Amino acid sequence: MADEVLHAPYQRVTLCKTRRGRRFWLKRVGRFAPHLWLVKGKPEQAFDRDRRAHRFLWSYGMPVPRIVADGAGFIALEDAGASLTKLCDNTSISQVEKLRACRAVGRALARLHAAGLAHGRPAFRDMCWDGRQIRFIDFEYFVPAKAGWLRKARDVGIAILSAVSQGSSGPHYAYCVLSAYRTAQGDQPEVLPELCLVQNSHHRILKSYRLKG
Repeated sequence: MADEVLHAPYQRVTLCKTRRGRRFWLKRVGRFAPHLWLVKGKPEQAFDRDRRAHRFLWSYGMPVPRIVADGAGFIALEDAGASLTKLCDNTSISQVEKLRACRAVGRALARLHAAGLAHGRPAFRDMCWDGRQIRFIDFEYFVPAKAGWLRKARDVGIAILSAVSQGSSGPHYAYCVLSAYRTAQGDQPEVLPELCLVQNSHHRILKSYRLKG
């Protein structure tokens, strides 16, 4: 299935389905305008940074989608549900479910921070909800170094501002994120989880880079 998408007309991100109905997202090297290179670096560099960060976080058991395939210029990730932006904008989803997802955001962010890590840009569009758990995506701003209070505070600030921007219910979402984060902080050990190397569908061990600190 991945081969078919890679030979089709270019799309940076494509939703795919296996013959058994399983969904996954195939991400390819972006093609953004040269002026954005000042912010993100060259497209190949931005993609490689995102992919290495994803491997790193997955290897340490952080809440990110499972890697189902990985190759030159692409990575395929299991479907982790709708982004929080789409979830909050969906009028067919109950407010109770939206608030439940926002509380899960606070807990997931606290878990990441307790491991000494920071996302870098945890906006609602960079978090997905499948009805059970929050998983983070898009790590172009992730830094593989032990995060201090400033980077963690920046994460929280971005998440709160993103929540507030979700229409009239934004303040309620922001309150749920922050209150769940503060509650979860007392339940999280301040230690880095043990590294666990993982194999992808091509049976090649994904190598992570060590945490600097």
